[in-house]
Amino acid sequence: MKNNRSFGNLVRSTLLVAVLLCTVARAEEEELFNLNDIIVKSELYVWNRISDVFDLFRVGIGAGGDIGVDLQVTKYLQLGGMVTKEHGVDFPHFIPPFWMVNYYENTPIFRKHEGYNASLAFLCWRREWNDPVDGQTRFERPDWDIRLELAALAHIYVNVSVPEIGDFLAGFAGYDPAGDDMKLDPSSRRRPADQFGRGISNILFGVVEVPKNVIRVSEEEGDLVGITKGLGLGVWRFLVREIVGVVEFVTFPFGWEPIIEPAYPFQKVEMVEWSVHPPSFQKRY
Repeated sequence: MKNNRSFGNLVRSTLLVAVLLCTVARAEEEELFNLNDIIVKSELYVWNRISDVFDLFRVGIGAGGDIGVDLQVTKYLQLGGMVTKEHGVDFPHFIPPFWMVNYYENTPIFRKHEGYNASLAFLCWRREWNDPVDGQTRFERPDWDIRLELAALAHIYVNVSVPEIGDFLAGFAGYDPAGDDMKLDPSSRRRPADQFGRGISNILFGVVEVPKNVIRVSEEEGDLVGITKGLGLGVWRFLVREIVGVVEFVTFPFGWEPIIEPAYPFQKVEMVEWSVHPPSFQKRY
């Protein structure tokens, strides 16, 4: 009796899924909505909220003859004094793995500065003396941000962008005050089925890179090089294919061009060199 009930539930669930898929297909055929575009917009919404979080914080480090403290809570509340003569760099995304976000979006991973700078600040008054090298001598000081700088030989800079807080919160309601959200472009050419297939192929068969590279390097450079260099190269390419496979599988509605070339772990004729490209985050979808 229990088996019959379970079978009946399975049949009903299958029929329900079939009816739902048919309804979706019919609605898409009549151009009532586009399921793929809806999925892409949903994934873009999640990505844009994550990207907004990355934009909230910025940090920097410097080294040289530095001493002082400088605190700012917008340009109307400042306190401190500082003297620096240093080489410094600041990072828009302060956690190293997130530097890939800048790489994907074709924006600088870090900004450098060099030279002498001295400053005094109290409430809304600020006075600076500097000797720039290449036009920049210090970390950025946006008027409306919250910032703390500490210097004693080493110089540490932490900044919270107040405007980006507003952009982050507004994003949940669908607004984009900063104008930096990725948007769907209906004219963009996408191949979601191709990306889905590549993702599955890389996940399931990426391990083929290991023996393939051992054999290829052995034939080109000798057996010893094959079992050392070839093995290392194969393991690396295998891991890259697995990671990219997961990324392409999860984001397949975007229909990106291949991230890895050759696009599949094994192709009959490989016309291109093995290479990895950034996903097309910089494109307007």
